[in-house]
Amino acid sequence: MPINAGYEYFNAEKKYLAAQTLEEKIIALKELIKAAPKHKSSENLLAELKTRLKKLTEKAEKNASVGKGKKGIRKEGFQVILVGLTNSGKSTLLSRLTNASPFISSSPFSTKEPNVGTMNYHGVYAQVVDLPPVLGRDFDMSLLHTANLVLIVLENYDDFKSFEKVLEHSIGKKIILINKIDLLNFEEVRKLDAKMKSKKIDFVLVSALRNVGMDELKQRIFESMNVIRVFTKEPGKEPSKQPIVLLEKSTVKDAAESIYKGFSKIIVETKLTGPSGKFANQRVGLNHSLKDRDVLEFKTR
Repeated sequence: MPINAGYEYFNAEKKYLAAQTLEEKIIALKELIKAAPKHKSSENLLAELKTRLKKLTEKAEKNASVGKGKKGIRKEGFQVILVGLTNSGKSTLLSRLTNASPFISSSPFSTKEPNVGTMNYHGVYAQVVDLPPVLGRDFDMSLLHTANLVLIVLENYDDFKSFEKVLEHSIGKKIILINKIDLLNFEEVRKLDAKMKSKKIDFVLVSALRNVGMDELKQRIFESMNVIRVFTKEPGKEPSKQPIVLLEKSTVKDAAESIYKGFSKIIVETKLTGPSGKFANQRVGLNHSLKDRDVLEFKTR
């Protein structure tokens, strides 16, 4: 957080951190620059924000020059791919996980091209892509090669053999989703759960239609991202609503530098409350390793 920043700056910062699309980020960043303090000690902050704006603007211009065809989907941050046979419920899953509103139909092969949505899990964002059905003529496996996580949507585990060749070159982690458990009774669900556990498979039982298992699925996606959420606070105030998202094993210094480059150099004291601390308001150094949901309070010179 910048020195002597006013209320307007922190409001603008919250909007920027919550922005999902490239266009939203650019607009919020312009507001952030406008609201930033204009004095000598904030020069590094302003330079960092302007550099960030330049990079985002260049990226937006580059994106605008490319068409929106199937191969035009760009990987933005952590990418999750949904793959499944026709009528497996992928489109409904996409609508449950993200802000997307895909066309949902009981007709076979109704998904003709990839649909994209953004999942927000407690301030952590992931790009989710629903591909056309496996074995269909519109299926394109190129996106699978670089995805961070592949969710394999099945109605029956025996259908998994249809995916083995498709997933040969996929480098991402894989989780099997057995969908439509609303069609099973309690005993059938119990036996299915036991069967999957006996195979030592990474799986989740869900019903996209009934919105069952979605919280567990979102948690598993978050865990696959290998990131932590760190919150900042000002003295006497509540922690920020929007977290700083960092890689696991990040330090206090990493958190400070993510706010703006060079910020760690002017910190004279850091108080920490959270899982990585021994007690509330513990004084820690810049090399202290952070854990998910830690809260930091910085004092600067």
